[in-house]
Amino acid sequence: MKNYFYSSLIALLCVFTSCSKSDDNGQEPGTGDGGYVSGSYWPFALHNSWYLVNADEAEKSDYLIHKTLTHEGKTYFQFKPIGTDADVELTDGFREDNGLFTALHGATSIMGVNTSAGTISYINTNLNVGEVWKDELTLTISGLASGTIKYSNEGKIIEKADQVTINGKTYRDVLKTELKKTITNSQTAYNLKATYEIWLAEGIGIIYEKTTFGNEPGVSYGLVAYSVN
Repeated sequence: MKNYFYSSLIALLCVFTSCSKSDDNGQEPGTGDGGYVSGSYWPFALHNSWYLVNADEAEKSDYLIHKTLTHEGKTYFQFKPIGTDADVELTDGFREDNGLFTALHGATSIMGVNTSAGTISYINTNLNVGEVWKDELTLTISGLASGTIKYSNEGKIIEKADQVTINGKTYRDVLKTELKKTITNSQTAYNLKATYEIWLAEGIGIIYEKTTFGNEPGVSYGLVAYSVN
């Protein structure tokens, strides 16, 4: 699965190197199998899950919140990495504060190489369409290697849609967001540029994503099932 939440793992390796249907009958959103959580475009809670597929290649892009982490007194939620058991030890996590979504890149220590911790914004649902925000984060590499990993994020809302249909199911109040991300590792001269398009339905979460690395063709996924509480 190629999405925002695992691009940071690529950079670290380089150191060592049921959807809610449309409300046509006047019912409130959330009467479908997957549930509805008011007040958020991506409800984060333990065991919430979103399952997306690529129609062309039948590939999956799954999000399952399987644990929480604490950093500087704040709680972050961690998505279970695909292809691992739920006990895998990772240090990354994500949280929302009043519509601003933040990613935690937790401290790591692998084979004598240490990386510091830090946080960076990756989605801001409070801005107007087309309004650009930027954020940067620099992590320090120490131990058997030295240097920095720099994250540069630039994002915006590209559209606010009353409703969007994905895989035959219609979702209301959808934000279409774009994130341009650059990761630079000074120790290895590794450089990653990626663009992420993420569509969020209010009360439900992610319903569509498209990831493009550099000049490669983009890969997109659409929601087929979810569960929120």
